[in-house]
Amino acid sequence: MIYLGLVFWSGYSVYVLNNTSIYVENGILENIQVFTITIAGLLLFLPVINQKRTDKLVLLFFAFLCLSFVLREVDVEDLSIPDVLKSVGSGAGRNVILAAGFITIFSFAMFNVTHYKNVLRSFFASQKGAWILMAGILICFGEVFESMKYVPHHVLLEELSELSGYVLILLVAFTYSKKSTERHFREYSESVDPL
Repeated sequence: MIYLGLVFWSGYSVYVLNNTSIYVENGILENIQVFTITIAGLLLFLPVINQKRTDKLVLLFFAFLCLSFVLREVDVEDLSIPDVLKSVGSGAGRNVILAAGFITIFSFAMFNVTHYKNVLRSFFASQKGAWILMAGILICFGEVFESMKYVPHHVLLEELSELSGYVLILLVAFTYSKKSTERHFREYSESVDPL
């Protein structure tokens, strides 16, 4: 409900009141995106450290994906933080950190590839998997809207599309991070998670 109100308010503010400050770089919509995807990332990461589960690498992958979206949305180089953090959180430093993280996650998954193939098959066959795929599509639509300069207020459409994807990821995080998912994946493998 909050999300729909935000979409309506944003559309009204931009198209009726002509208030374009809503979708400017580091504006309110981008800040809401960062908040939403940060909460999703934390919800996905916490079970990795405090629950006994057989799907920890999947949770870790999605949490790390959320981190990559946060770093994509936040202009770290413009923040008042130490230069070391700026170099790690932006540009080549960010790319190296993200690549190293994803390579590490995939490397651990290779130790138990059959188990994770089954876990992923089960996940993507579920409603949560469909929501994640829809979130990815919406985020990609955001990129398409960004390049549609001939459309009035195309940046608003970009930001709302990305926010919609992040909200779906947050919904998945709320449901997938619960302990009850542990029993669902036990059907597929009795193997131990390398984490």
